[in-house]
Amino acid sequence: MSGDLEVRVTKLIIKHAMEDWLSLNPADVVIVGAGPSGLTAAKYIAEKGFKVVVFERRLSFGGGIGGGGMLLHKLVVESEALNILRDFKIRYENGDEHLCVVDAAEFMAKLAAGAIDAGAKIIHGVTVDDVIYRENPLR
Repeated sequence: MSGDLEVRVTKLIIKHAMEDWLSLNPADVVIVGAGPSGLTAAKYIAEKGFKVVVFERRLSFGGGIGGGGMLLHKLVVESEALNILRDFKIRYENGDEHLCVVDAAEFMAKLAAGAIDAGAKIIHGVTVDDVIYRENPLR
């Protein structure tokens, strides 16, 4: 990569990242953690029209689900979550009574894609240490 191209690439990354940060302030809802619960909440809240940002300290989605159960590539989900699996278009197989089996990579990827497609912004590499609470912030 030539020096000129490196400079252009660096400037584009910084410019667009800063535009994202500025557009996220203020956010209606901030979710800490891009694990299964955070990504699910982000999708459903963003679908209601709220500006949602998810901060994840790691550089990946899904919390610990990427390793599946027992470090195998499958997860077991209770049947009460079937509507969530369907909403995110996650394929599943019936397991035992009241249990479904899903692919860990598909589960993680589709949760993230569902949140993003609904309008949530996910930012990796951000640690949240403190929260400022305001009464009736949307009024």
